[in-house]
Amino acid sequence: MAFIVNSSPGAGLRFEPSATLPTAKAALDWAGGLSTRGMRLIRIRDTDTGQVFDEKALRTEMARLKSAS
Repeated sequence: MAFIVNSSPGAGLRFEPSATLPTAKAALDWAGGLSTRGMRLIRIRDTDTGQVFDEKALRTEMARLKSAS
């Protein structure tokens, strides 16, 4: 499963292209880096299901899936 991470820059910041990452953890790590660089509206899309998450929602989903298994 792959995840695409997109973001919108804050005022005065340069645009950063989206990134496709192989795991949810890698996507969250990338999103965290974007956040520390001032990006906002960070969205993570699961390419298998088409679901779109923000950082908090993906963390919640990962915890739910982990507890279910």
